Amino acid sequence: MKKVMTVLAAALLLGACHCSKCTNMPNRSNTCAQASCQCKKHHHKKGCQCPKCQKEGCFKKAEKPAPAPKPVAKPAPKVADDAALAEVAHVSKKADNSAVLSFKEPINFGHNSDEIQPESLTQIKKTANVLKKYPNAHVRVAGHTDSLGHPDYNVDLSERRAQAVAKQLVNHGVAAENVSFIGYGAARPVATNKTKEGRAQNRRVELEVTNK
Repeated sequence: MKKVMTVLAAALLLGACHCSKCTNMPNRSNTCAQASCQCKKHHHKKGCQCPKCQKEGCFKKAEKPAPAPKPVAKPAPKVADDAALAEVAHVSKKADNSAVLSFKEPINFGHNSDEIQPESLTQIKKTANVLKKYPNAHVRVAGHTDSLGHPDYNVDLSERRAQAVAKQLVNHGVAAENVSFIGYGAARPVATNKTKEGRAQNRRVELEVTNK
C-alpha cells in the first residue's frame, strides 16, 4: 500500500506544470496554458484563450457604422407660389395641389371670333414668362362663354379661343408638351347670365395649372 501511494504522488508531481508562463497566470490549472494560448508576442489569433486576449476583447465583432441619412429632396417649386403672377392673375389654389389662374384683365376676342385683341397680348406674354420657368408644371387653357347662343356653338367657340391663347403661350417660350386646351362653353359660369355684367364675367379664359 505504501508503494502505491508513492507511485501516485510521483505521477501528480510530474503532471503539474512548473513553466514560468503557467506559474505567472492566475487561476492556473495542472495543464500548461501554453497549449491553449495561440499568441506569439500577442499577435492575437482567433480562438486564443489567454487572459490578455480575453481582457482586451480582441475578437469582438466590429460594429458596422450607421448608414448616412439620405438627403431630403426639396419639393419642386410651384407656379402658384410665384409672386410675379400677381401682376396679371388671381390665383386660386385647390385641395389637389392644382391652381386656377384667372386673368385680372379679361382676354378679349373679336365678336364671335377666336382672334385675340392686341391689348390682351401683353398679359399673355407676361404670363408665359412666368410659366416657362416651371418645366414641372402642366398648363391647360380653359375657355368659357356666356349662355347666349347654341350650347354646341359655345363649346366650339370657347375651345377655339382657348387654343388661340395656348398657341400664344407656346410662341412666347412655354414648352408645347406642357400646354393643352379645353372649351367648356357656358357649363361653368362664375356669375349670373341674366345681366350684361354677369355675362361679361362668364366670357373668360383661365389657366388650370397642375404639377406633373
